[in-house]
Amino acid sequence: MEALTYTKALEKEFVTISYSQERHFIWNEWRGEIPSHELREAILFSCHFILDNGVEFILADYTLMIAPSLDDQIWIANHSAELLRHSKLKRVANVLASDIFQQVAIETIYDIASEVPLPCESRHFVSLEDALQWLFEA
Repeated sequence: MEALTYTKALEKEFVTISYSQERHFIWNEWRGEIPSHELREAILFSCHFILDNGVEFILADYTLMIAPSLDDQIWIANHSAELLRHSKLKRVANVLASDIFQQVAIETIYDIASEVPLPCESRHFVSLEDALQWLFEA
């Protein structure tokens, strides 16, 4: 994949959202145990950024993130699905840690969100390289 030029859309202790305007692509890097309020605020920021900038591809890197609470999982699923249902998203690649609790948490979010029809395909990966390749394959 070619080198992309990124701008930082959001930089916090627990999340970095980088944006490539030429590929309509964001890269979310989540870290640590994120307090509920900050997590929800960052999710809302991300969703609005996706809508406002016509984002089509997302790489969500959860490898350094501690699994959020079940309440937060349900909130994320319901709010993000409702906001993103009319987005231009095509593909979302999630890079997961080997931690089973985190994997279950991310799968739970997607299971709940699947009740709302979303315009994109999503997949889980353990390798960043595999996720990027899938995101941009022809």
